[in-house]
Amino acid sequence: MKSLDAMIRYLILAFAFFAAVPVAQAGMQGNLPAPVQKLPPYPPVVCVAPNWATEPCESRRPPAQPAARSPAKTKTVLYNEPGGIIQDHVKRWQALAASEDDVEIRGPCVSACTLIMAFVPSDRICLGEAASLQFHMAGYVNQEPNIDTARWMLNQYPEDIRLWIRAKGGVEKMTFYAMWKLAAEELWAMGYRKCAPEPPPVPMMKLRTTTAPMPSLPLPKSAFQQYRPKWETAEDHWRKRDEKAEEAYRTWAASKAAP
Repeated sequence: MKSLDAMIRYLILAFAFFAAVPVAQAGMQGNLPAPVQKLPPYPPVVCVAPNWATEPCESRRPPAQPAARSPAKTKTVLYNEPGGIIQDHVKRWQALAASEDDVEIRGPCVSACTLIMAFVPSDRICLGEAASLQFHMAGYVNQEPNIDTARWMLNQYPEDIRLWIRAKGGVEKMTFYAMWKLAAEELWAMGYRKCAPEPPPVPMMKLRTTTAPMPSLPLPKSAFQQYRPKWETAEDHWRKRDEKAEEAYRTWAASKAAP
């Protein structure tokens, strides 16, 4: 019973305490000073200078940073691609596809070069007026036909190019030396993009100077002019030796004829 009475007393004291807290807070709020001015409208933020004068908060905003400029997109231009080792071209076109460069084909793209159509997305490829894709039978190093590699290449091409090759007879009709040429006009008709005309080459400019002209100097003698006097001296030298030899012969002949 004693413990129950003690618990009841504790509960009564706790209730009285919590009931008195709002009354005390209300009294404290009633002692607050009267507001000096009307609170500003939303947002309730006022910027104050060191002398307690208000100032616009816009002046404290950090300056706007310039937008980051994305690097200019580069392009790769192919003018004359004779083909070569298939594995090398596969690695080359895979790297080109990963670079996200645009590709302009402006000349013949032969043999293994045509695999560029399999690895680089078509929306990044354009073909100039002189462009063409040229296909032939894949071959070994000794130029023997390799029909398995030719079929593998056929399966890598986009569908429209595969249909074009099959319409001509397929890889079974291909030869190693004869090229099947798919011209730019046909590729444009398939939906491939046409390259814009290339800008004309910039002519070489000759810079004009305003410096005083160089004084005229005597031109050096040519090699012929320098060595011609030596040739004449040599002729005189040999002629004089001939004259001395002839004189010595006459002296010897006269001595033989004397008794």
